[in-house]
Amino acid sequence: MTEFHSTLLREKFVIHDDASKNNGDSAIIALSNRLLLPLVGHGVAEHFIIRAQNMHLATRIAAQIAKDFAENGAIIDRKKLFDWHYAYLSVIKGYEKTWNPHRWVAIYHKGRLVYQDGETEHHPFLDVIEQCDAHNKGEYAHSLEIAKDAFRKAGKNVTIEYDANVAMILSLKDGEAKCGVILRGPNKTTTFNLTARPRAGRDVKISQCLSVAAAFLEGIQLAFLIGMTKQKLKYKLIAPLSPEEKKADDASRKLGRLNGAVTQFENILNVTYRPERPNFSKMIDEAEEFSRKVLANEVKTKIASGDVDGGDWVT
Repeated sequence: MTEFHSTLLREKFVIHDDASKNNGDSAIIALSNRLLLPLVGHGVAEHFIIRAQNMHLATRIAAQIAKDFAENGAIIDRKKLFDWHYAYLSVIKGYEKTWNPHRWVAIYHKGRLVYQDGETEHHPFLDVIEQCDAHNKGEYAHSLEIAKDAFRKAGKNVTIEYDANVAMILSLKDGEAKCGVILRGPNKTTTFNLTARPRAGRDVKISQCLSVAAAFLEGIQLAFLIGMTKQKLKYKLIAPLSPEEKKADDASRKLGRLNGAVTQFENILNVTYRPERPNFSKMIDEAEEFSRKVLANEVKTKIASGDVDGGDWVT
């Protein structure tokens, strides 16, 4: 596979029924993370769209698909069917399966839903959008108009508000991979780029780059969770040995494994960062400081009620 381009978007659709819009009726909201996965090789080309409840899940299952495609060729038209469920289970095992009850994934090929799973279902409007995109031959920006026209033909006029932010861009050309990650968090926006080049006869693989991107996307989120939980424990907002502390402990172990995976990636390829590689430990410290400010009002309430010792908190 000589060239590859993928984008991960964080999307929000707000669908209003025009007939009831002015009556105070609530709008329908569909949230998703959408990753493009165009695969070319072995004399075939397949284009998948992966939607998921979170960014790292979408990116990690994309890595599984890309790896299998590179090794075995076409995913859709093969004698031995691709095991979608096994691929899904392999990426949610451990921390994700234990602590994320809202996880879901939906995978499309030519607008058709080829696999879906999760504890919660994805919004069916996302299926409509993918069908419209396939009909519009990949001109995604015009798919909303096609979707609105489909609603009109069904006798319902709707207004669709759309908001999207780029979370990750990955490209591979002439054996060199470039990946940019933009993660907008509650306390800061984390932006960095990495470039991976072959080393010691090892080629850069799409699946490797997707996996390491997933590691960073998840690691940044886990670092914030750990920092927030440490601050809550410090100011007795949660009890020791509580499920929340257990979750943070598991997150710490998972973060260590993610850090190891990134280090392994750096050991087998020539990897450079701009401006620098994200420092998870530093992010935990920053999350603690941010949490101290965010939790100030909650702590003051507990001080007033006597649940927290006022001497433990400095404003």
